[in-house]
Amino acid sequence: MIDLTDRLIQPTPFRAANGNLKWHAPRRILQTLCGALLVVLPLTNGLRLDLRRDEFYFAWHKMAAHDLFLLFWVSMLGVALFSAVSFLYGRLWCGWICPQTLASDFADSLKKRLDKAFRARPGEKSAEAARIVWVLSLLAMSLGTGVVLACYWLSPAVVGAATLAPWRDVPAGLTVYLIAGVIAADMLWVRRKFCHRACPYGPLISTMTDTNSLAVRFLTERADECISCHKCEVDCPMEIDIKSGVGQHGCIGCGECVDSCNDVLGRRGIAGLIEYRYGTEPERVTKTLTTTERWGLWDARRVAIAATVPISLGVVLFLIYGTLPLSASLTANGAIVRTGAEVRNTYTLTVGNGSPNVTRFDLSALGLPTGRVEPGFVTLAGHTNRTLPVTLISTRPNPGRTPVFLRLKAPHTGKDIATIFYAPPRK
Repeated sequence: MIDLTDRLIQPTPFRAANGNLKWHAPRRILQTLCGALLVVLPLTNGLRLDLRRDEFYFAWHKMAAHDLFLLFWVSMLGVALFSAVSFLYGRLWCGWICPQTLASDFADSLKKRLDKAFRARPGEKSAEAARIVWVLSLLAMSLGTGVVLACYWLSPAVVGAATLAPWRDVPAGLTVYLIAGVIAADMLWVRRKFCHRACPYGPLISTMTDTNSLAVRFLTERADECISCHKCEVDCPMEIDIKSGVGQHGCIGCGECVDSCNDVLGRRGIAGLIEYRYGTEPERVTKTLTTTERWGLWDARRVAIAATVPISLGVVLFLIYGTLPLSASLTANGAIVRTGAEVRNTYTLTVGNGSPNVTRFDLSALGLPTGRVEPGFVTLAGHTNRTLPVTLISTRPNPGRTPVFLRLKAPHTGKDIATIFYAPPRK
């Protein structure tokens, strides 16, 4: 008999009495945290693209929704994170994080608990009562989910009012109840069928993973130790047989079969026959792996893909927190006009509003005798730039070149730009 207890890839503090790993509890904890984050983000302005207010919230920072450059990099961050998790860890997204799996697990778990509480038996009233409570609970859950998801596109105040009185705001109310209807149909009838037949992620990930990606694998090199209890098949939420091979389309990498095998064989003092494994080599022992290999960074390609995540995150954080609220430059274009006692110098002003709000910048001239500026102000939307002609005017200028400043002033920011005002001599 081969002892492979040291070859489990990811150690965990959750273990059965026999010392074997248990994945169900940490998976439930992660799902709960992801579900809580899904609710908290839109309600606390952590993440929302508000279509009505033209506002974009990311990491609890407000920006303009039309800032396409920032939206692009936020999207790239999502793509990079999704690609890295998929390439390194296979279907771990499906079984541990995906909202569809979370909804399916919740519906299935609730039904089992209600059947047990009502002592439901097929054909009896207790079973019918349990099902009614189950349906009503899922409908309430669906409505709450519809409210939360609508808050990713509309403010919570608008969504709350539209939920209570949809006839007063038909578009928002329709959005909430349409999403709730889709969620209810999914939880009542679809659930795992979506993963099997409709989800595009399964076929997509088959093009992204290779033999070094993490997967749930039946240890064929120890197949003679299998006692054919079939508990791994009974406990599998996708109803597949993991013994049929690694990388099956229906496998979501949840690890329930790992726990089942560890539980049954653990009672006999034998290590389970199903594990999370990088690759299929039987001699890939955890003790011999480097730190980078333990995290799935087996080659330069994996390191490069993983590196896109911090790079994209760095760009996003710089765009959010590293930009100035005001940037401006002034260029003299040589247009100088004297009309009587008045002298006009025209410049090209480029100003950028780095804040997320619409801002008015008042323009004034410093160091210019009896000077004024046309136009007297410029208004910019959040995170936008504008180039415009600006004229400095003086009725009693000093002859020749005079150092002056163009001042841009807003409620919480300002800037003085040095330039030269030229007044030609009188003829």
